[in-house]
Amino acid sequence: MWLVSQPNSVILEVKVDPNSIGQDCLEKVCEKLEIGVESDYFGLRVCHGSGPGRWLNLRNPLDPHRIPGGRLELRVKFWVPPHLLINEPTRHQHYLHAKLDLIEGRLVVADQEVARRIIAYIAQAETGDCDVDMPPTHIYEECNKIGPQGVKPDDHVDKIIEYHCEIAGMRASQAEYRLLKEISKLESFGEELFFCKPVTQSNNAHNLYSHLLYHRQQVEEPRARDEQEIDGGGTVGCLTSGQNVGGCGCRLSTCVGVGPHGIVVYRPACNGDQDIGVEKQSIPYTAIHRAQPLRRLFQLSYVTGEGHEATLHVKMATSGQAAALYRAVTEKHAFYCCETVRSDVTEQFIRDLKGTIASIFNDSSTLGRRYVFDIRRTCREVHDRARRAAHAHAHAHAHAHEPRTRRRSGSNHEDGLPRSRSSSSSESGGRGASSGEVLACRVCMDAAIDTLLLPCRHVVCCQNCAPRCNRCPLCRCEIEKLMHIYLPVEYQKSPGVIIK
Repeated sequence: MWLVSQPNSVILEVKVDPNSIGQDCLEKVCEKLEIGVESDYFGLRVCHGSGPGRWLNLRNPLDPHRIPGGRLELRVKFWVPPHLLINEPTRHQHYLHAKLDLIEGRLVVADQEVARRIIAYIAQAETGDCDVDMPPTHIYEECNKIGPQGVKPDDHVDKIIEYHCEIAGMRASQAEYRLLKEISKLESFGEELFFCKPVTQSNNAHNLYSHLLYHRQQVEEPRARDEQEIDGGGTVGCLTSGQNVGGCGCRLSTCVGVGPHGIVVYRPACNGDQDIGVEKQSIPYTAIHRAQPLRRLFQLSYVTGEGHEATLHVKMATSGQAAALYRAVTEKHAFYCCETVRSDVTEQFIRDLKGTIASIFNDSSTLGRRYVFDIRRTCREVHDRARRAAHAHAHAHAHAHEPRTRRRSGSNHEDGLPRSRSSSSSESGGRGASSGEVLACRVCMDAAIDTLLLPCRHVVCCQNCAPRCNRCPLCRCEIEKLMHIYLPVEYQKSPGVIIK
């Protein structure tokens, strides 16, 4: 029995065979939540008493000795913009994780107005329309950590209520979509941090991003350093906040952020007599030549902006953290930048002592083999797979309505549209029947498609169903404008479709 908790603290009990791998557990969880077709966005984290935990390798067997209490956490592993998410339950799980990161300070919003809009979206998704006489102040207080910290303006809550009233009538799913759209614009969106020292109350993601956003003295590129190796054992304390005289009391260590576009090295540095800032060095995936862990050392070879070859060495606290950083860089590069996952990634594995001894006599032995990476599909492949599944579901729905469509077309011919038997048989067995299915509205499966959805430019709805859709039924992109179109005359003669 495995206990898998969602970001909203709801726990699911999952039963799998004793020899099952982590992927079996994840698939059962996703099946219960109806997100199986887009399960590649998610992963299972091993819970720890302190710290962010570690990602479970889904290709390896589930080991109760390595998972305390049999407790796992379902979390989003690969973040994408909300318009790439096809299914509503998948967006809901992304919303739950994003809300948790915002409330706990792992996602920092610098703009106060953006923070107020995000809080209003959360309140709309959780409680519905705002009652001015009894606003959901408990939601506002729960989201107090969203936005710039310190003394809030006197009209802070009033402006949140104003935003909340402006979105009255918005469905919960649409409010969740708007929140995901807002956080996708943040600089730290989808970035996973690896601190060189253990995560504490003073050394964490919230303090790091707060220094980057709120401190005025910071540099984009690091200063010239004599040593190539970065020892993450040291920390730098913040004496002042850059805006106030009293300090925030944090002590930051060097950390590496791995995101959708590359890696970012954050180094705490003294930029003055008292002010402590953070140096930030960005390395895109296209500039990386090689990455590898060497015990506690993470080594990265890359090309600088001037075209020179450089090597980065980051000393982590443990060898496990260095290996986790190497895994994150490799998997995120494959997911966001590659067309498909290459075999040299999927086939990498290590062996324990028993497996090493067994491999001396039989190199193909699977005893003690543990895979290094568990990524199966890239971002493009996951989206295409989900889109094809949605299309197949719509196609099955169209077949379910096919007898009614045929009855409608038959009645039209009886009402005075002459048609020869030969032409009827030839069209029903040829292109005409398939054209009728394609040209039918994907919502009502009755009228013909005649409306263009903008900005995605898909034509899948009729003029009656299109105004009732907030997002495109095909790509789930938010609809901003509708445009009536006219099909060619030859398509208007297709059987099974009524062209007005």
